[in-house]
Amino acid sequence: MSRTALTRPLLLGLIATTTVVALSGCSWFRGKDEPYLESRESRPLEVPPDLILPSSSAALQIPPAAAGAPAPGEAPPAALGPATRFEISDTAENAFRRVGLALARVEGATATPVAALNSYEVGFRGENFLVRLTAQGEVVRVDAISPDGAAISGGAAGDLLGMLQARLQ
Repeated sequence: MSRTALTRPLLLGLIATTTVVALSGCSWFRGKDEPYLESRESRPLEVPPDLILPSSSAALQIPPAAAGAPAPGEAPPAALGPATRFEISDTAENAFRRVGLALARVEGATATPVAALNSYEVGFRGENFLVRLTAQGEVVRVDAISPDGAAISGGAAGDLLGMLQARLQ
């Protein structure tokens, strides 16, 4: 046999042995004990007894409705009748925002704010009118005004003012 025929199997065996040793090398140096598992930082959290909070499950309960109040999502009763005007104890800015939100929730009403006049142009049941807010000290008066400038006390405007009054007070 030739010399190269003998060195090839030896060389292949040496390469295979080197590969096996290289792939498993780190496991030879790893220790068997794992001190990090016993460290103080890995203990479970202990809450002192004086820091345990009381139950807050009752905080999410909805209180019962007052007698005669509409159910959630239900419109106020129409038996309130038409109103000529009403007053809100609030600042002019907050009252303007609150009236705008209440108008947006009235079914069938369309409201466009007219900030320069501190009022809303409203379309309701086929009638168009202004819902005007007038600040008088710490009270804001809300009334309906016809296109010709006269105060409205009945019809669709009166009904709408009645609904607004029920929602805002």
